[in-house]
Amino acid sequence: MAQRKSATKTEARERARRAAAESMAREQRLLELGEQFFVAQGEAEQIMETAEQRIAEIRAKAEQDAARAKEDQVRVVAGMKGERVTVPEIAQRLELSVAEVRGLLRNLPADTTTDAIAESTVGVGDMGNDVVTVPVRDSVST
Repeated sequence: MAQRKSATKTEARERARRAAAESMAREQRLLELGEQFFVAQGEAEQIMETAEQRIAEIRAKAEQDAARAKEDQVRVVAGMKGERVTVPEIAQRLELSVAEVRGLLRNLPADTTTDAIAESTVGVGDMGNDVVTVPVRDSVST
């Protein structure tokens, strides 16, 4: 009878070892999965940070480009004004409101003449026509 008790005990010990080994293997797999999750999370955060930096750089460049284009608009409107075109006529020709034209003319530096405008508008719309040199006034009239 002692032999039977010993065999049962040995068998129980083996079952306990198998169960413990399965539990330890499962725990190891769960640890590895958790590690993979946190690595992927860190990568996702890094990707988003890089994207935000690139977005900021693109936005800054776009703002600079838009400012240059706005300066070109001001030069063109000032060039038309230098040709003694009235503000309402400029507005009509450019499909703008009178207020928008006046706003563009307000952005013109006070010491700008149409010579400077002509030099800066070459390529903006100048087709080789002669430019009349007329100083741009500080106050805008219609």
